[in-house]
Amino acid sequence: MSSQLDILALEPFFGGGRRDMLETVIRCSRHRWTLLKLPPRRIERRLTAAAHWFAEQLSRHWVGRVDVLFASEALNLADFYRLMPALLKKPAVVYFHDNQLPAQNDSRPNPLDIVNLNTAAAAHETWFNSIFHLQDFLRKAAGVVVRHPELAAHNPIPELANKTQLMFPPVDFGLVHEVQRQPPPRRKRAIFVETRDADVKLLNSALMTLKRRSQTFELITVGPVEELSADFPRTTLPESDEAGAVRAMFGCSVFMSTKLGAASDYRAVRALAAGCWGALPATGCYPELLPESIYSSTLYDGSPEGLASRLEDIWHMDKPTGHEAELNDILHRYDPIKACRAIDERLEELTASQGGGGGGK
Repeated sequence: MSSQLDILALEPFFGGGRRDMLETVIRCSRHRWTLLKLPPRRIERRLTAAAHWFAEQLSRHWVGRVDVLFASEALNLADFYRLMPALLKKPAVVYFHDNQLPAQNDSRPNPLDIVNLNTAAAAHETWFNSIFHLQDFLRKAAGVVVRHPELAAHNPIPELANKTQLMFPPVDFGLVHEVQRQPPPRRKRAIFVETRDADVKLLNSALMTLKRRSQTFELITVGPVEELSADFPRTTLPESDEAGAVRAMFGCSVFMSTKLGAASDYRAVRALAAGCWGALPATGCYPELLPESIYSSTLYDGSPEGLASRLEDIWHMDKPTGHEAELNDILHRYDPIKACRAIDERLEELTASQGGGGGGK
């Protein structure tokens, strides 16, 4: 399809990886995107109210055309359709950056438990940012169905599974390439860590273990630090300063994560591209970011002792070699040109299958 599509993107939680992805897609896509967004505050409120806010804005002000509706899982798509039934005729893609489904062992009732389920059912396709996340969503969704007898009569899981797609989020490596063109900073025994959505209790415990073992280090942090112990020397960067974060990565020997079960981690992708060695949980998306040949020297078991020991190994033992080409191939999945081309082509296929077309050159 050579003509451009008009894509209406709705993002109720515009921050972090969601913002990074959308800004990269809009910049690199060959299609026309119109973005409506809300700031990243309290996901439960976004699930409850964002559909109404977007519907009101579109009812009052929208005069353009729409070939595809593109939203994240932070939007209650089923509610949005009830308020904007005219858009039911357009194909809708929901990108799951995360999911708010309850854990399988969580039996506490919550009115928001089935919002993501209803959104996935209302979408033409659901896209996921990692294999782990896609499988985790389907596992949790099956658990929700079991706990809600009214859903079990018509089990939605097979239909949901049929419309899922793995779609790697584009990560802008421009800042990485910019720093690489400059004289590289000297790497120190510094640890880069993002604290937002991290297990800070695990982080504090692991770092205290290192301190008791007389290990010296400094932290470069991004995100809230209220719960982070003040016993460790640190420099805290603003979350909005992506250029500063990338420069700092080049001066750090380690990128560490305590986000157990993370669906995706765009900063980990950038840090690996910047040459940091990973100290990453053996859960969530992280095994997908690394060659299997270096699992034993990068992944840890999720315990404070396991993380502290992994960091000591990184500092004191010879790192494996020969994995660089495989790592580059993995990171290339997130290259903006490659990832955005895949997104563009799938949107074109979806629109063509629904009988739609582009709105002109």
